[in-house]
Amino acid sequence: MSPRESIHKIRSVRLVPPDDPGYLAAMAEQALAHRRFGPREEQTATYHASGRVEAAVRAWLSLRVPLLEQRIIAADVLFRDERSYVPLFVELDAVQGTDGVPRRVFEVKFTSNPAALRRGFSQLGRARRLLEARWEEVDAAVVLVQADRGPSALDDPRLDGVVEIGAGGLPDPRLPARSLLRLDAAELAPFLDPEDLALLVMARDESDANVVARQERSVAIERGEELPARERRVRPGATLSFADEPEPDRDELADSPFAALRALRTDGPLADGHD
Repeated sequence: MSPRESIHKIRSVRLVPPDDPGYLAAMAEQALAHRRFGPREEQTATYHASGRVEAAVRAWLSLRVPLLEQRIIAADVLFRDERSYVPLFVELDAVQGTDGVPRRVFEVKFTSNPAALRRGFSQLGRARRLLEARWEEVDAAVVLVQADRGPSALDDPRLDGVVEIGAGGLPDPRLPARSLLRLDAAELAPFLDPEDLALLVMARDESDANVVARQERSVAIERGEELPARERRVRPGATLSFADEPEPDRDELADSPFAALRALRTDGPLADGHD
């Protein structure tokens, strides 16, 4: 059971902007602790592109629904078997609402891995639980921008029950429980500069290779073949990691607790050295 799944009680729920001092201080403290773990694997083009894609999706959404500037959940939570409340901050990729009241939350996934989509729905479930401790009827949707050029990442039996919606469904007052909005990378081109578009091409090439590698490993496992050890690419210093495509068969690394720093990637006070 993860720490967030073991939350027993929730109080003082609010939404704050990404530059909230309390949020920045908490994330800076976690970032310093994270760097003590030593060298991290070299970050990929998909890692770097994910933040650009997320910002482009927000721009795309803002033309269709009202988005709140406040997209960080701040709350005090009491974990099971603990005696005192502690502060908790959870980043949301986009929040639809008016007058500070959230009505819908979005989780953006730039990925070729079905596991990332399953995590996305789990993340939205936790976010809704926090928000609905204060506000009623907050619904949610995963936004998928497929990173590779192959078949749909939805081709996974564990994603049965996912309901795809189009842009025309966004104004609807309520969405199905497991709603997914699929956007093609070309739809985001107007919101990306030339450098971002070049990075996106590199990321899609990389994701194509990751998909092939995962398929080859799956075949080898089915045949009972011994798998070669993967070569780790290490850079000279620890950095924050929150990409959706860290490595073939290493999708568990994608759910780093430092994903909340993504919004500060380029121009925030923590932008030095992790992009």
